[in-house]
Amino acid sequence: MNRVLITAVAATLALATGACLQQQTPQQLNTANANSRIYIGSLTCNVAGGTGYVLGSRKQMECVFLAKDGVHSAEYTGTINKVGIDIGYTKAVHTIWRVYSLGSDRGPSDLSGTYVGEQGTVAASTQAGGNWLYGGPNAEIGMVAAGVVRDAGYNLATGVAEISLRLKR
Repeated sequence: MNRVLITAVAATLALATGACLQQQTPQQLNTANANSRIYIGSLTCNVAGGTGYVLGSRKQMECVFLAKDGVHSAEYTGTINKVGIDIGYTKAVHTIWRVYSLGSDRGPSDLSGTYVGEQGTVAASTQAGGNWLYGGPNAEIGMVAAGVVRDAGYNLATGVAEISLRLKR
């Protein structure tokens, strides 16, 4: 059991250390990735606060996707489910995902679906963490989020994350 806990803490701290970059705006991300062939835009999400119940948690999200061109956008609702170690509580946070299409071209309204990947966060008032997810239509979309959030709560989470996104109509 101690080895599992040590491994989980080490993985979370590694993700958090890599996440200690200044949070960029969606427009800055789009400008920085303008020449990328696979970057298609940024997904900005307001994630509800919640309590981790040792083995997992579930939170609601409201998101806006801004295409790389900076003009086209779409709104989404969703949920994020975590399975693994999740102890403590978090306040509502604002997360920005870098979105990549690994297959055909995707428009702003083409992100609905389920995404699965790894996640890790550490919060002691300030939260640092990172996530990568893969899935969506035809399993061709990858998303990466990393950053630091101030006044986020107190939490340790590492494990598998699943996000379900639905286009708002």
